Amino acid sequence: MEAKSPLVAFLLSFIPGVGHLYIGRIIRFLFYAGGFFGPLGFMFLLLITGGNVYGDDFVVGLVISFIFACLNMLDMIITIANGKHRAFQPQAVVQNGIVIEPDPLHVVEQQEKTKMMMLSILPGLGHMYMGLMQRGITLMITFIGGFGVVLFIATVLRTPSILVLWLALPIIWIYCMFDAMSLLARKQRGELLEDQSLFAHVEEHLASGKKNRATAMILSIFPGAGHLYLGLQQRGLQLMGLFLISIFVMDQLRLTLFLFLLPLLWCFAFFDVMVQLRKLSEHGLQDEPFVATFMPYQRWIGAGLLLVGIYYLLDRIAQQVIQPRFHELWRQYVEFKYMIPTIVIAFILILLGIKLLFGTNASNKERYRRED
Repeated sequence: MEAKSPLVAFLLSFIPGVGHLYIGRIIRFLFYAGGFFGPLGFMFLLLITGGNVYGDDFVVGLVISFIFACLNMLDMIITIANGKHRAFQPQAVVQNGIVIEPDPLHVVEQQEKTKMMMLSILPGLGHMYMGLMQRGITLMITFIGGFGVVLFIATVLRTPSILVLWLALPIIWIYCMFDAMSLLARKQRGELLEDQSLFAHVEEHLASGKKNRATAMILSIFPGAGHLYLGLQQRGLQLMGLFLISIFVMDQLRLTLFLFLLPLLWCFAFFDVMVQLRKLSEHGLQDEPFVATFMPYQRWIGAGLLLVGIYYLLDRIAQQVIQPRFHELWRQYVEFKYMIPTIVIAFILILLGIKLLFGTNASNKERYRRED
C-alpha cells in the first residue's frame, strides 16, 4: 500500500477533520468535524430563524469551533512530527507470491520530507535546514517583516482597515512551503542547489535591461509604478505624486465634489503605460515629464507647498495653545478654517475661467497672425 503524503494531510487539516479522514482516522474525523461545524450550523440556524446572533450563544459557538479547529491542527502536527503513523509508512506488497519490502532509502527520504514540512511551518526555516541560508533568511524576513510593517502602519495611522494586507501572508506562507518541498525533491534527485535570495531572479531581470509587458501592466495598477519599471523616472514620480497628493488634498479640504478626478487620473496612468510600451517596441522611450507645462512655474508651486506646510504647522500649534484656554476664539477659528477650502477652490476656479476666456483668444490671434 502506498504511503500517504504528510504534506497533503497537513494542508487538508485546515478543514477540521478532513486531514484525519485522509489518513484513515474515521473517529477523529467525526469528532473534529462535528465539534467545528456543529456550532457553526447551530449559529446559522439561529441566524435564519431570526435569533440574536450577537448574544452569548453566538460567542460561545465561535469559541467552541475555534477550540476544535486548534485541537485538530495540533493533533495532526504531532502525528506528522512523530512519523510513526502507519499511513505515512510504506507497506510491504506481495507480487506473484513474493513479499517486496519497502526501499529503506525511500523511507529515509519520506522522513526527511516530513521533517522539512514541519520546519517550513515557519517560512524560511526549512530552507535553512537544507543549507540555503540566503533564501531562508529572505523568506523569513519577508513574512515576519510584512506582518510587522502592516501592524505598525495600522497602529500609527489608527486605521484597522490596513490589516487587510495580511491576506497576502497566507500566499507567502504557502509559497514558502511548496518552494522548500520542491527544492528538497531536487536535492534528493542529486541536483546541486544554489543558495540564491528570493529576489535574485528579479535582480537578474532588471540588470539585463529587458522589460516585461505583463509586469509593467501589473505594476501600473498603482499609478506611476509601471512607468518607474520602464525607466521613466520623471513621468512615473509625477503621476504617483499627483495621485497621492490628490487623495490627501481632497481628504483634508473635503473636496468630495472632485473625487471623480481620481478614476480619470488612474485610467490615464494605466493606459499611458500601454502607450509607452508601444513606443518601446517601435522606437524606444523618452522620459518626458507629465506636467512639463508647469515646469516654468515650479518656484510658485514650491512656494505654495511651503505655505501649505507652514499652515498645517501653525494649525497644529494653535490647536494645542488656543483650544484649552480660549474656547470661543477656537470655535471662531474652526469656522473660519472650514471656509478656507471653499475660498481657495473658488479662487482657483475663477482664475482658470479667466485664463480660458481671455488666454485662449489671445493665443489663437497670435497663431493666426503667424500663419498669415
